[in-house]
Amino acid sequence: MRIGIYGGSFDPPHYGHKNIAEFVIEKLNLDKLLIVPVGVASHGKDNLSSSSIRMKMCELTFGKIEKAIVSPVEIQMEGVSYTFKTLEKIIEEYGKENDYFEIIGEDSANYFDKWKEYEKILELSTVIVLKRKGFKNVVDSSKIVTVDNPYFNMSSTEIKEKIKNNEDVLEFLTKETLEFIKKENLYKK
Repeated sequence: MRIGIYGGSFDPPHYGHKNIAEFVIEKLNLDKLLIVPVGVASHGKDNLSSSSIRMKMCELTFGKIEKAIVSPVEIQMEGVSYTFKTLEKIIEEYGKENDYFEIIGEDSANYFDKWKEYEKILELSTVIVLKRKGFKNVVDSSKIVTVDNPYFNMSSTEIKEKIKNNEDVLEFLTKETLEFIKKENLYKK
């Protein structure tokens, strides 16, 4: 099986994330794409919505995509969520005989050499780098593949700011996700 791993804060998950999920499933001919909301972020983001809220938003955003599975693997792990540990856990669950593809943005590839145990990540998976304007990949390896992908010019941070300012964000979020955000009164403070 070909299994993709697409991790992120997903706070909130938006059409850019959803489009990337659909794109990589098709482009890489994946059998499964695991959507992995971060547990305890290694990059120090501690202002995230609760894990249960982010899991629910991921289910609402990605739930209708065939082959996409929202995975609580990082949320259930103890300690900081390092990608190599997440990969080890996923491989333990799904088996060594599969091909694993770690999906990252070029903004992350820009400092991939600083990731904890990045060589181990390359041993365990092929790293798929999605292009982002203004960034480049810094590690040269046959296990790193850059793909041309559609670009979505909006971030979760900007969407949260718009929600806080009572601006319309329906063009960025699925209807179900937006309804959930309103119901839970998220990002208002």
